[in-house]
Amino acid sequence: MGEESKMAQPNRERAEQGFTLVEIVVVIAVVLLLTGIAVPMISGYVEDGRRARAQSEVKTLAASAELFYANTSLWPARDAAGTDNRLFVLTSGSTAVTAANNPWLATHAWITWAGGAQGDLMNNHLTFNQPKGTAAAAYPMTGEVAWRGPYSEGTPLDPWGRPYIMLVRSAWDGNATNYKRVMLLSAGPNGRIDTLQQARSTDDFRVDDIGIILHQRQ
Repeated sequence: MGEESKMAQPNRERAEQGFTLVEIVVVIAVVLLLTGIAVPMISGYVEDGRRARAQSEVKTLAASAELFYANTSLWPARDAAGTDNRLFVLTSGSTAVTAANNPWLATHAWITWAGGAQGDLMNNHLTFNQPKGTAAAAYPMTGEVAWRGPYSEGTPLDPWGRPYIMLVRSAWDGNATNYKRVMLLSAGPNGRIDTLQQARSTDDFRVDDIGIILHQRQ
């Protein structure tokens, strides 16, 4: 057996024996280290993507509501009796918010309004002409000022699976201090609506809420 063959023999024997325990531990340690670095980075990219989607969707929903206003000269706040300027908030999605089924992670006046007589689905105003789900309360569909929808093909939930919510009370409530801003927002990653429902002229979106101001009352 030549010198080269003698040197190659231990290498062949080592390859046939496989990895040692120390080598396996080292490989596992490296994999865990890389995973520990990669997972937070990937999670951060995913969360950034969700926030970007939410920002895009609030703009789209706001544009639908603004077109509704341009056609009807009203913000979508009609109740089941066909009386304008009665609702406080509208929520997106196809399922109405109820007090027993709060989609957000904290209680707040926004939730109380959404789950009560003061709340309705955006779809009932922007997709279907059925305020509070009532066809008899429909906005006029003829004349110079009329509902010319649908303004949306269905309003989505936000990227975290919760409704967007629009404060329409500010469009008609004559309070001297509160309810100055018509707002549309997502509760964001933390699942809480942190923005103040008073919507004063200086109130903006708080913590991680993602939203847009559609109108500001004087």
